[in-house]
Amino acid sequence: MGVTFQFFDNSSCILDQAEVFNTFFTSTPMKIRLRVLAIILFTLSIGFNAQAQRSLRESYIEEYAQLAVAEMNRSGIPASITLAQGILESGNGQSDLARKSNNHFGIKCHSDWKGAKVYHDDDEKGECFRKYNKPQHSFEDHTDFLMRGSRYAFLFDLDPNDYKGWARGLKKAGYATAPEYADRLIKIIEDEMLYRFDGGAALTPATASGKGPVLDKRARPVTNARERFVLRRVQSEGTRVAFVLFQKNDRLEFIADSLHLPAAALLQFNDWTHEVVLVENDRVYVDEKKSRGASKTTVVRAGETMHGISQREQVKLAKLYKFNDFPVGYQPMVGDEIRLRPQGIITRFRAN
Repeated sequence: MGVTFQFFDNSSCILDQAEVFNTFFTSTPMKIRLRVLAIILFTLSIGFNAQAQRSLRESYIEEYAQLAVAEMNRSGIPASITLAQGILESGNGQSDLARKSNNHFGIKCHSDWKGAKVYHDDDEKGECFRKYNKPQHSFEDHTDFLMRGSRYAFLFDLDPNDYKGWARGLKKAGYATAPEYADRLIKIIEDEMLYRFDGGAALTPATASGKGPVLDKRARPVTNARERFVLRRVQSEGTRVAFVLFQKNDRLEFIADSLHLPAAALLQFNDWTHEVVLVENDRVYVDEKKSRGASKTTVVRAGETMHGISQREQVKLAKLYKFNDFPVGYQPMVGDEIRLRPQGIITRFRAN
């Protein structure tokens, strides 16, 4: 009975409200009625648009969180920053630049860009932007762009969980001209809790158990790249060929995967076979060794093999055998002099 009374009470209230609206619209001048109706429709449209944008943003995060985490694990750039920049720069993936050119970060061509190009109006009319075959390439190039740019170098000294420092640092370094750029990134990160992808204390229990940051509300995990921050471990200064020092628990396949290289390429660069066994602090070259040495010769050290000399001097093993007229597989004695460059014609003539 109580429910029935409540029903009639509510019905009476609804009828009273309807009567008020009816009185308003019949007794109020047409101009005012139209203004009120316009305000109501405008308010409703804002609500619908906000809901649509929310849905687009959630879809964007769900689709690209894995890429952002993988790039974080390659480089140390917080996944939250990558996602927030992608959301902001691409309009939740809906901008013309993102949809037609797969450019999610608004990266312009610059003088060193050799890839496909597309032209859009931005700060100036008809500016050149980079075009990619698929979104993954945009995320990878975003990482490389920040790591290659000397003006962004200070960011990599920050804690990988310091998304606020990264946001302000990107603005300071001139990534974008908008004064509120850093604040907008931080707001996106905090509104969407994107910091949960950075591997810090704010992550869910699923992360603590080693399954990786949670991808969405259905608890689908983002799998962490298998080797963290390999790009930050690459040593290129003071060396003729860039390399990574092998660490405990490393695997060659994981290093190759993080560098977007096939494992076979690392084997080739280092003159290894599939049976190679690496130990801590072995050099793993991530590019081809040189065809000749920095100096003319070197002397064999205790316990050193031809391959060891090849790694130390950053010269291809096949070249060393050729320069020294050694049969493949020959191993020199301690103290032997090894040529690191081809003999000149005069030297060859005198030797004969």
